[in-house]
Amino acid sequence: MDIKRTALIIALAVVSYLMLLQWNKDYPAQTAAEATPIAQLSELAGSEASANVATTDLPQVENGVTTTPIAEAIPASSLITVNTPTQIVTIDLIGGDIVRLTLPSFTTALDRPDDPFVLLDNSGPLKYAAQSGLIGTNGPDAAPGGRPRYTSTQQEFRLENGEMNVDLNLTTNTGVEITKRFIFSSSDYLIRIQYLIDNKSSSSWNGNLFGQIKRSDAPDPSSVSGFGINTYLGAVMNTPDDPYSKLKLDDIDDDAKSFSMIGGWIGFSQHYFLSSWIPAVDTENTFTTRKNSAGEYLFGFVGPELQVPPGQAGQVESAFWAGPKDQYRLEEVSPDLGLTIDYGKLWFVAYPIFWLLTKINDLVGNFGFSIVLLTLVIRLLFYPLSIKQFRSQAGMKRLQPKLAQLKEKYGDDKQKFMQAQMELWKKEKVNPFSGCLPPLLQMPVFLGIYWVLNESVELRQASFILWYHDLSQMDPYFILPLLLGAAYFLQQHMTPMMTTDPTQEKIMKFMPVMFTVFFLWFPAGLVLYYLANALIGILQQGFFMHRAGKAHVAANE
Repeated sequence: MDIKRTALIIALAVVSYLMLLQWNKDYPAQTAAEATPIAQLSELAGSEASANVATTDLPQVENGVTTTPIAEAIPASSLITVNTPTQIVTIDLIGGDIVRLTLPSFTTALDRPDDPFVLLDNSGPLKYAAQSGLIGTNGPDAAPGGRPRYTSTQQEFRLENGEMNVDLNLTTNTGVEITKRFIFSSSDYLIRIQYLIDNKSSSSWNGNLFGQIKRSDAPDPSSVSGFGINTYLGAVMNTPDDPYSKLKLDDIDDDAKSFSMIGGWIGFSQHYFLSSWIPAVDTENTFTTRKNSAGEYLFGFVGPELQVPPGQAGQVESAFWAGPKDQYRLEEVSPDLGLTIDYGKLWFVAYPIFWLLTKINDLVGNFGFSIVLLTLVIRLLFYPLSIKQFRSQAGMKRLQPKLAQLKEKYGDDKQKFMQAQMELWKKEKVNPFSGCLPPLLQMPVFLGIYWVLNESVELRQASFILWYHDLSQMDPYFILPLLLGAAYFLQQHMTPMMTTDPTQEKIMKFMPVMFTVFFLWFPAGLVLYYLANALIGILQQGFFMHRAGKAHVAANE
């Protein structure tokens, strides 16, 4: 009775916790993207001007004496918009920062097809922007009067195919002409940013390029709010000692960090999406992570000093990625940037699994069926190991009546029962522990599949059949988790108990129920994989048991 009461309390606690998670999902706090329509951004430009021109957020360089740029005529709105097939970008002419960026190819939700996913937004509580500029001796972004005000030939730009340059222009009081050029591509999420310095002054121009990401501690808007499925949210970077290093926001609270290396990159990672600064690969850059007085996190880089002699021109460039975690494209952009698709310690297992899944999907065109076929291929590859497991289970099932007789014979004398049980196993040449080795050997692959299905942006809003329109979300009717629980129950019935202790038997019989509750809020794609794996395992086990039974009967005739 105590065991039943304890199990009931545990089950109620788990269900209560999951109900709380679901309540938070159904009635979430208003996000920054929802709170601030794009039509209000022009109004915000004026009200937040003081925040935009503040220099306290900017990185510092030694001997940073600056000159003041000429005050250009302030336009009615300091925001310009760039529309491409992959991005809708809002740039503030004050400093030339990207203050809002949405992804038209990724909707916020399936029932909101005209609402693109908001990745960056510097309004409301999110406070997520990509800042860049020139600091140092003559850098206009570190001038005493605040960040420079660029001018633009138009307020809206539109790109359909190919590439497009968007130029912001500035002339300093010494006659230096600076062009901040954004280079957009119609088929890519990488934005190249160039600074063209035409030094028409009588003295040398010196400055450093910087790029940084500013973000508040707002929660991840792209995270799946399932039980145990929350993914990493925080800074990611390439360091001299580690090709992929993670730094949680809480760690930045404790201490600012700085390091230098040739090339490198630094960014902010959330579920499915990434923003990252990628400076020039052939220069030594200084990377920093810190927190400002407003409680916002800043992580970025400062490049080496650029010197432009009088009467000459110079150029410096960096790149900014803002989009989905596209595994193959990220590897092309910068070495080790693809590691931001975090498969954990089993990345070497997960990469070939992802490759196989995408190849199958290229043929099938449906990620749900592709998951099922992937599971079938892997189960077939591991079938020789499964045979050993099934052989051990068949032997144990055949000995169940004899074990029951020994239990009745020795009663509560566990020592004598265990001794007799060991002798029986030795006599019948059955090793129950040999059935444990194959599942252990397969575990890295199964965990690798778990991370692939959980981390791959390709499964976001990927449909299957019926009401499964998004495999990254939970099953709204709990059909897959219930079928999975039934499959686990059938597997348990087919597999002989490894114990004869009544208490342990009751706990084992209760496990399918606990697994069913545990999987209720898992993404449907993950549950589909586990269900397919269980059903294929049942078929393989039933086939083997049938053949083993016929062989045993034939051997005793």
